[in-house]
Amino acid sequence: MTTTDETNLERLADLLMSNMTPENVMDISTMDGFMTAAQVLPDSGALETLLPWIWDLDDGEARPVFKNTGQEQELLGLIAAHWESIARTLDEVPEDYQPVLFQSQGEDDDAEPVTVMDDWCHGFVMGLRLQDKVFESLPDDLKDLLGPIFLYGTDEGWEELERLDLTADQQEEIADALPDIVTTLHAHFSR
Repeated sequence: MTTTDETNLERLADLLMSNMTPENVMDISTMDGFMTAAQVLPDSGALETLLPWIWDLDDGEARPVFKNTGQEQELLGLIAAHWESIARTLDEVPEDYQPVLFQSQGEDDDAEPVTVMDDWCHGFVMGLRLQDKVFESLPDDLKDLLGPIFLYGTDEGWEELERLDLTADQQEEIADALPDIVTTLHAHFSR
């Protein structure tokens, strides 16, 4: 990712959490997972069809309130640029694909930061659910490959996570596997 891309991503994250967007807008990590799923699946559709869910991840109904067209153009431009960046990376250099994940400080001040992937996974699952029939038609090995995403991206998965009580190292291994899961799924649909 270039410095410009990082700057744009930071600006996009700030705008998504600003007072112009609805209370239940997706954060940058959730939106990245959502857009990534839409880009991976065969009928990603137009970005415009995803925007209602980005603005309102619960119902797809709330909309941002812009003070002027400049605000609207900036936010929509950054979202479109991120959409295109995901598509370009997956199509041209899939080995460079990286999800937008948060880092959280561990419970001890001396602990290493822990990758937080539940927001991204939740967004990815939301994106998959836009095309339920496609998911249902996946071969079992690809459905199994998506297991970690469903583990972190659904309420049922979180119940299982509590039972599993994974170590920080195990969680990092799962986070490190996300790019391969995405690119494998993308390759399946790109044939």
